[in-house]
This record gives sequence, C-alpha cells and structure tokens, in this order.
Amino acid sequence: MDHSLLPRQPCTMIVFIAVLVAAYLGSGAAARTEVEHEHVCFSAAETRDKILTLGLFEPFHAMRSAAGRLQAEALGVKLCRWSDELVYELSLLRHDGRVIRVFIDAKTGQTIDPKKED
Repeated sequence: MDHSLLPRQPCTMIVFIAVLVAAYLGSGAAARTEVEHEHVCFSAAETRDKILTLGLFEPFHAMRSAAGRLQAEALGVKLCRWSDELVYELSLLRHDGRVIRVFIDAKTGQTIDPKKED
C-alpha cells in the first residue's frame, strides 16, 4: 500500500489553518484601524445589493485580475467604505506563503494605494 501522499496532507492542512488564523487575527487589527480611519465593511448580502443598485465593478473580476497580476491565489474579498469611497479589500496568498492585501476602487476596478487615503 502506497502512503506517499499521507505525510503531505497534514502539512497542507496545517498551512491552510495557519493562513486562516493569520487572516482572522489580521482582520481584528484591520477592524481596529478601520474605526480610526472611518472604514466600514459590508456583509455579503449588503455587498450584493450595492453591486446591483450602484453598478459596481464585479469583485470576481477584480480578484481574478489581481491574483493573476501578482501571481497569487485569491483568498477573499470584502466591500468597504473608506470615507466617501467604496473599495474592495482583497486578500491574496502569494506562493511564498505571505498573505497580501490589494485595494480596488469598486466603481472603476482600478487598483488604489491605501496610503493616499490617510
């Protein structure tokens, strides 16, 4: 019986769990900064509603484009309001294991620099 795949499966699961924990812990820190900078993120239902009513750029296309451009895997996206702007916050997993964040203008689909917002 060949067990060559068994040692890799737990390692893959551990990496996946570590990424989820890091994303969760990072989101807590992000939530604290969002309050300081007037950032409010919407639920999935609210996001769908805003996409339909405001004609926003499709988040799937933004994720696919950013993931391809940065050679990373898309982990998730959320729609947030930064002051008066609607922005998609994308979480991407690079091949070296780092989780990176990319910010996309929800109206135009263009990448934005969050440092310019401060």
